Amino acid sequence: MLNYNLKLFSHNKLFNDFINLDLLNKLPSRVLLTGKEGIGKCTFALHFINFLLSKNETTKYNLSKNIINSDSKSFNLINNLAHPNFFFISKEEEKKYIDIEQIRLMIYFLNRSSFNNYKKIILIDGVEDLNLNSANALLKSLEESNSNNLFFLIHNINKPILDTVRSRCLSYKLNFNFSDTKFILSEHFNDNLYDNLNEDFKETALSPKFIINHINFINENKLDLDEYDIEKTIKYIIEKKAYRKNYFIIDSFQSYIEIYFTKMYLKTKDYKYYDNFIKTISETNLINKFNLDLDSFFIKFENKYLNI
Repeated sequence: MLNYNLKLFSHNKLFNDFINLDLLNKLPSRVLLTGKEGIGKCTFALHFINFLLSKNETTKYNLSKNIINSDSKSFNLINNLAHPNFFFISKEEEKKYIDIEQIRLMIYFLNRSSFNNYKKIILIDGVEDLNLNSANALLKSLEESNSNNLFFLIHNINKPILDTVRSRCLSYKLNFNFSDTKFILSEHFNDNLYDNLNEDFKETALSPKFIINHINFINENKLDLDEYDIEKTIKYIIEKKAYRKNYFIIDSFQSYIEIYFTKMYLKTKDYKYYDNFIKTISETNLINKFNLDLDSFFIKFENKYLNI
């Protein structure tokens, strides 16, 4: 089941541009949305998809407020991945890549008849997670696609994708107004948790997705949101070996490292912390590439940096 904010933040201008393109029948059929991870690229696409698929409903998308109508039949079908004209792909938690079988299922979906002659919409969240085989299979579908199909590819800009995939799409770069983070958290949790955050997580430009997952991690482990600064958080992650079992921590520990070294640099203005950050990121990249020993890395990190 999909989970995202019913109100769209930060990307309203681009959203309105897409609305106008659709009204003029000039909407591109292959769209690549790029930008920093966790800033709402997939949420943006889902809002526009909800707009498209609810056009003929009485409970259609609220354009004046950029809000999805939760009573919409299309909204509930989309969220439950049950809409006959919508297909969603993302990397499964236990896997490293979007595999070719997921693309084959997408191809089967495209070959079926369209419901009510509406467009078939494919949303791939994390196109950088395709491996070579799945990327090449997707490329073939993009090349053979017609105007009755609409592709939204979400790309986290810090990771590369095949130039051949990029060249088949019209690219739009999304930026985020970080002053909206507080409102997104309030909308997501129905509570003003931003004010309870430790200052270490307010002074860096962190994506709303990262902060939401960080709050969930802190709450799940019954920790104090204000008390746990970056040092305490990293030490807890290492002590509990959360990097082994928590998918958010596995994917995001590099972000915690970046917050830590940014804090140390701002406190001391010593460039050695930037150099240390680069060295540490290089090590984590090697670990991810060659499946090296995580325990050794984190013990070394704690002894070398956290115990300064």
